[in-house]
Amino acid sequence: MMKSLYSGVAGLKVHNQRMDVIGNNISNVNTTGYKASAVTFKDVFYQNKSYATSGDTTSGGRNANQVGYGAQLNSIGQIMTQSGLTYSDSVTDCAIQGEGFFQVMDQAGNVYYTRNGNFHIDNVGNLCDASGNIVLGVSGDPTGIEASANRINLYVPPVDNEKASVEKVYKDGTNEYTYTISAAGYGDNGNISLNIMDIDDDETPFATQNDRTITVRIDLDQIFIYEGQKVLDDAGNEIPGLKTLEQAIQEAMEAGGIDIPGILPLEIEYNNQPGNTLATKANNRIEHMVTIPPAAAGGKPTTEKLDLTFEASTAGAFANKYEINIIGYPATNDDLKATVDVNGTDTATGGVKAGWSGNVLTLRIPNTTTTDITKEMIDAAIHEAAGGDSKKLITVTQVAGTDVTTGNAISVNIANNLGDTNVRLGLKEGKDNFFKSIAETMETVKLTGGSIAAEQTTKDLESIFIDDDGVIYGVHTVHGTIAMGRIDLALFENPEGLDQVGTTYWKTSLSSGDPELKKANDVGSGSIVSTALEMSNADLSQEISDMIITQRGFQANSRVITVTDTMLEELVNLKR
Repeated sequence: MMKSLYSGVAGLKVHNQRMDVIGNNISNVNTTGYKASAVTFKDVFYQNKSYATSGDTTSGGRNANQVGYGAQLNSIGQIMTQSGLTYSDSVTDCAIQGEGFFQVMDQAGNVYYTRNGNFHIDNVGNLCDASGNIVLGVSGDPTGIEASANRINLYVPPVDNEKASVEKVYKDGTNEYTYTISAAGYGDNGNISLNIMDIDDDETPFATQNDRTITVRIDLDQIFIYEGQKVLDDAGNEIPGLKTLEQAIQEAMEAGGIDIPGILPLEIEYNNQPGNTLATKANNRIEHMVTIPPAAAGGKPTTEKLDLTFEASTAGAFANKYEINIIGYPATNDDLKATVDVNGTDTATGGVKAGWSGNVLTLRIPNTTTTDITKEMIDAAIHEAAGGDSKKLITVTQVAGTDVTTGNAISVNIANNLGDTNVRLGLKEGKDNFFKSIAETMETVKLTGGSIAAEQTTKDLESIFIDDDGVIYGVHTVHGTIAMGRIDLALFENPEGLDQVGTTYWKTSLSSGDPELKKANDVGSGSIVSTALEMSNADLSQEISDMIITQRGFQANSRVITVTDTMLEELVNLKR
């Protein structure tokens, strides 16, 4: 009878222990990186009332009669399953997706293992957890370095004296020019944005500044040169008074009162000097053939070729957009009347009419046998149509005739040659000067990298990010993107055998074995997810269900003790 009493007491003990584990699991249902535990029971010592016997030819065998003495704790096993991830706002918060543990080291050099990646960077660049223990891995550029268990310290190289600069590339046909704009000296103030804007000939160069953006307004139709370069005109004479691009920019800044000591004036260097820096004029040529009947019967007809060459008065690529439409038409005497202006000057165009529609210049040339249509007449009509706009002054630079039969130059009547035909052509070959084209590529350029020598910390980084292989990168205004370290993982043959030491830490045991260090994303190891934390894997619904079962088991064992006590009471009362 006493055996049932002891069995009930043993049952109460193990169910009480199971309740302790369940309570711990429920308590840590929101603990980052927590792994739940599960309890198993085992039966204990048995008393043999009779032993088992074997059968023979005359009698059968008997089974043993055994009475047990209750239950005891078999194991408290850890459930090392992957849990879900919750995302955070901190880039240094890390979670492991897959196998492995973070390594941390305390001040005394003890190494612990955890799935809690709630990390931060301290004032000296150590990567630490919430308890102040330092995360282990590799410091500095980890390229080619095996997994390690060294303290991670994030180091940012110091900044050297650097001039702010920007490199640009300009393509001119098949030629490619690289040029660099740089500040005159060192300093953060050299990190400016530069905008170049074109102005008309009658405007004054000027510059304005808004915070770190400087807008420079200069006449890009000027001829810009290299320092000390000579530019010759068509006659071979040096063109005086030319400015370099640097001079034009600096003069505009001075006019706007912009002064950044030690930074201005800006310097522009080219990798190679262009052969021709002058702008060219857009032009085109018309060749028109006409067959002239013989003057007398039996004579041979002649073929005449009319050459007309048109050219824009102002150099630059803008005139490449222009088209010239020439229409021959039958003339009347009124078309050929001369006109005289108020000064008495003959401005006769001989019936030539000109007009602009968008980018198209239409010339109407009368077909007449009484009046020669000359180059000057066409020029006068175009000048009148331009209305004072110099960019629309298209000139006839050549009028020539050729007798195709003989190859001799002849005097040709433009009107008679064109007749009633319609000829249309576009201007081409216009080109801006080299330095104007360069300046137009500077619509917006940003000079960067300017700095004064100084020690740097992680506080000087623009941002930090961690790859899924655990490599920690920093983005720096001077150094660019730099690799500052790597978080390595520890793997175990039997992770359930690790000893829990609290604070979501584990340490090695004889059962777990020694750690195998691996890089994240290696074969067998998990990947690291930045800006995330692993949640507890304690299943609240499962724990509550287990709690109910444990409660009923405890209640039943207590009833065993109560009933056994009643039976003992009846036994004692037999004496009465």
